[in-house]
Amino acid sequence: MRFILVLLGLLVSPPVSAMDVQRVQSPSGLVAWFVHDPTIPVVAVSISLGGGAVADPVGKEGLAVIATDLLTEGAGPYDSQAFAAKLEDASIGLDLNAGSDFIRGGFRAPSQNAAEAFRLLGLALAEPRFAAADIDRVRQQHMSGLSREERDPRTLASRAWYAAAFPEHPYGRSSKGTEKSVAGLTREDIVDFAKARIARDNLKIGVVGDIDATTVARLLDETFGRLPAKATPAESKSTPPAAGGDVLVIERPVPQSVVMFGQPGIARSDPDFMAANLLNQIVGGGSLGSRLMTDIREKRGLTYGIYTYLSTPKSSGLWLGSVSAENAKVAEVIRLIRESWQHLKDDGVTAAELDDAKRYMTGAYARGFATSRGIAGQLVGWQEEGLGIDYFKRRNGMIETVTLADINRVANRLVEPDKLMFSIVGRPQGVTPTRPAPARG
Repeated sequence: MRFILVLLGLLVSPPVSAMDVQRVQSPSGLVAWFVHDPTIPVVAVSISLGGGAVADPVGKEGLAVIATDLLTEGAGPYDSQAFAAKLEDASIGLDLNAGSDFIRGGFRAPSQNAAEAFRLLGLALAEPRFAAADIDRVRQQHMSGLSREERDPRTLASRAWYAAAFPEHPYGRSSKGTEKSVAGLTREDIVDFAKARIARDNLKIGVVGDIDATTVARLLDETFGRLPAKATPAESKSTPPAAGGDVLVIERPVPQSVVMFGQPGIARSDPDFMAANLLNQIVGGGSLGSRLMTDIREKRGLTYGIYTYLSTPKSSGLWLGSVSAENAKVAEVIRLIRESWQHLKDDGVTAAELDDAKRYMTGAYARGFATSRGIAGQLVGWQEEGLGIDYFKRRNGMIETVTLADINRVANRLVEPDKLMFSIVGRPQGVTPTRPAPARG
């Protein structure tokens, strides 16, 4: 038992209050945010490169995802198998993946192998092989995944919601593409994407663990110094979702319908974001005491769970939710969600609800710092969002300063019952779609 407790201690990082985040700059000017943690013999690195799937040309959807997957399929002098063997021999966990707005990834490695992990990450970014056989294999794996997703109700509901909300924006397209778009990708497409996106000015870095700042500064140049200086701009126009109260239904022979719902949200940079975050926690932020969980699960037993969340993609802001229910109960669930939204708009929240939400959100914040890789990811996220290197010290205080007047003003500003849009996959009884569900390219 004592061995298990010691092992758990090695995996858990120090308390948030004990962190000291440093700005480390390499001789060439590369910058990383760094937390020195000698208590765990591990080094974790997270990186971010701006411009993921939003940069995919029309007709080449899936390019960012496949190109990023291929970065670790052989690099420099190593083919795919040799590269994987190098990672395994040094106990390095390295991953890179593309989302809508960013390419993200990094590694976690024993501290004695940190230099090797940095070297292999640098090779993956600067010298990917993109061998024809690897492209064919990854493409086939990707297309098999697309085929499986066609049978996944949650994926279908999400695709339809985004396609309806962003009909003229890259967010309305699937980042994973379609079988047709993926089949048409060439090696030249993949090489060009990597050249355009992977560059020093496009890079955010977080480092955590048993390593000193001087060594980090040196390894930054050794790892990333060979990358091009500047990336090709990949900015997408800021666009609010076109959520107009529609109900979309995709018929599938399943006993339970999956429902995705949402409306326009709020930008991460908005001064009212923290109040909106508290508002979301009260409405459906995942705890059993939220309004939607209480009204729909606890009182009526219509679902096992329902939750909402604020989504802040770089070019928009969304307030989204998800629930599953028996086909015969979906119409009632939708009615109750709409009533809850209207009640929130009309009457706001209570002081007791605000106090409970503050206690939950300030207490739960430390969960994001449970591991060195989690902390490294937080450091990169703060850089992406321009929150400042001391954000972790200020965040809970920002929550505590939100007043009842603040949150009810934000509720009146943000809550839009008429714009609440539902995307349903199943055979919901008593639900009439307002229009056909759009396909997502």
